[in-house]
This record gives sequence, structure tokens and C-alpha cells, in this order.
Amino acid sequence: MFRIRRFGVVKTATVAALMYFVVVLIFVIPIALIVVVAGTQSTAGRDGTSLFDPALGAAGVFVFGLLAAVLYGLIGWIFTAVACLIYNLVARWTGGIEVQVERREPPVATVPATWGAPSGPPPAAPPAS
Repeated sequence: MFRIRRFGVVKTATVAALMYFVVVLIFVIPIALIVVVAGTQSTAGRDGTSLFDPALGAAGVFVFGLLAAVLYGLIGWIFTAVACLIYNLVARWTGGIEVQVERREPPVATVPATWGAPSGPPPAAPPAS
């Protein structure tokens, strides 16, 4: 049994914030594309002119998505840092979370024969005639 006695606050919060940032970007990019395409289709005026400039709309959606990802990462960093501080305090009183781990040996790699080197017994000599 192993125990997690404490978390490094800054390192853990940074890893979590980057994970939040990447997850938000994964969802924001496809949604932004859908919003831009849907926006260009639904904003045509009565006379057929567009009330929506696709370039400005795409830029706005991109900026909003990037801002959302950064803010989500920042808020995630703050909440993770607070959670780590609380865990470290509680772990002092309780000893921390117990984790059971199993050690597994990596598979043994076979070494391939080098080129040109014999890999087996030498070939038999041809019969004399």
C-alpha cells in the first residue's frame, strides 16, 4: 500500500489547467465552425443580402473560444490549487489516500540478429560428386 501524503500545489494545478485548456479547445473548435456556418446561413436579409460578415463572425467566435479556453484553464488552476491545499491539510490529519499498486515487469525485448551475421547453424556442405 502506498499513501498520497501531499500534492505539489503549483505543479498539480498547472497540469490540471492545461488539461482543462485542451479539453475546452477540443470542444470549442468544432462548435465554433458550426456557429459560423449556421450564422452565415440564417442571417440573410429580405433582399438576399447578408446581414452577417462571415470574416467578422469567424474572428469573433475564434476570439470567444480562445478566451473561454484561457478563462476555463485559469479558473481550473485556481480551483485545483485550492483543492490541493485542502487535501494537503486533511492528509496531515488522516494520513492521506491509500493506493494499492502492482509492479509489473516490462516484456523482455528480443534482440534481432544483425544484418549479415549468421543466425543459426552454418549450412551443410554440398555432397561431393
